[in-house]
Amino acid sequence: MSSEPVHLYAALIDVLAYRFHLDEDRNSGTLAFQNQLSSALTVFDDVNDAVFRVQAISDTILVYCLDHTHFPEFLQLLRKVFVAFLKEGLFVRGGVAYSRHFQSGRLTYSHAIARAYELENYVASYPRIVLDPNIIEMYDVGNGLPKINDCGLLCHENGVFFVDILTEKNWDEVYEYAKQIYADSVSAFRSNESAFAKHLRFEKYLLGSQHARKDAHRFVGGVSSR
Repeated sequence: MSSEPVHLYAALIDVLAYRFHLDEDRNSGTLAFQNQLSSALTVFDDVNDAVFRVQAISDTILVYCLDHTHFPEFLQLLRKVFVAFLKEGLFVRGGVAYSRHFQSGRLTYSHAIARAYELENYVASYPRIVLDPNIIEMYDVGNGLPKINDCGLLCHENGVFFVDILTEKNWDEVYEYAKQIYADSVSAFRSNESAFAKHLRFEKYLLGSQHARKDAHRFVGGVSSR
């Protein structure tokens, strides 16, 4: 990457429940979580390094897009990444920003990464990858940028734009992955309202999709009386 400051797109993606999965490996004496991460990260094996750059550090994945013309492909890649982790039984959450970035040797100084972290930590809330509003504004203006609002890659909810990972072809598998993640973790987060809310919100997103099956049912536990 250039030793001069550049503007680029940076996606920061975090694996949710990272410490929980680490503790499970430690307590069981296995490397199951490590294997899940390794398998999910194979999604980057065929990525064009001249266009996109990838760093994986502990529970954080950084993905960079170096120019505007490839931004729709960048969103498609983020969709694939999200689904790849779901397939391994892992939820992720992230943010995408466009800003200045400087990297030289051991030094990385990046407004783009800092902003992407803020979006992941404070805006995303549940498993999804949100976009900085300034990206949407930039594309609304146009200036020769590729069209992204009509390409089926974005969702909009309560003023927040995020990557739409669902398609007509993958809805069923994503539904099954999310259902299995919930079933595998429900006992572990019982009485943990924050964890429960993440599953609930993702289920709402699934069932509210235009691609959802008409006969699909909720799988996150509802309210009961006693």
